[in-house]
Amino acid sequence: MEFFERLVDTFSKKINYVRRASMGVPKTFVINLAVPLTDQRYDISGNLYYVWSSVNEGDYVDIKVNKSSEPALRCYRQTGLITPFDKLLITTPAGQTGDMLILYGTEAPELLSIIDNRSAAGLLAELQGDLLPENFIGITITAAPGATLIMAARAARKGGIITALSTNTGSVFLGFDMTVTVGGAPGIWFAELQPGQSWPIDDYRGPVYGIATAQQVVGTGEV
Repeated sequence: MEFFERLVDTFSKKINYVRRASMGVPKTFVINLAVPLTDQRYDISGNLYYVWSSVNEGDYVDIKVNKSSEPALRCYRQTGLITPFDKLLITTPAGQTGDMLILYGTEAPELLSIIDNRSAAGLLAELQGDLLPENFIGITITAAPGATLIMAARAARKGGIITALSTNTGSVFLGFDMTVTVGGAPGIWFAELQPGQSWPIDDYRGPVYGIATAQQVVGTGEV
């Protein structure tokens, strides 16, 4: 009973504080990633900052806390820090585009915590796979010297497979671009598919090319 009364009393005090001031309420600011800046000073204070969103997964900024002499922490989307600060010095590297939204606030973690399950949802989607295939088709590999595009790059690919037709008369050599060559050393290729053999794709999302000394056929499918 004492524990319950103590808990209610503590929560009631926090609510009373919140009624009088905006404690624990996150604030935001936006960085234009297209504008390169070095140690740009933001006169804000708090004890938590967090990169909430950006256009591209690989977007980042380098953040120093309080002083330019402090080490810079590289922050990507869904990363941040709980530490007291009275200013942030942010470096925006060249070559990026779009906006980055950063949250900051005080009273973390007592009155302010970040809940962001996007990465967990992405992992679940990756593990579950798709209900429907993207495509599946047989492709004729023309005779060398030209390479044939078997599978174009696709950012949303979760998996796939390439299989050589069992009645082929020779091998098909796979490569990641048009420089792929028929096998042998020091040829440019990563897999040899003899008749009936397959190469599964786990998490590669780029293109795959094939080449052969004589016309062959492969089947390909993506999810």
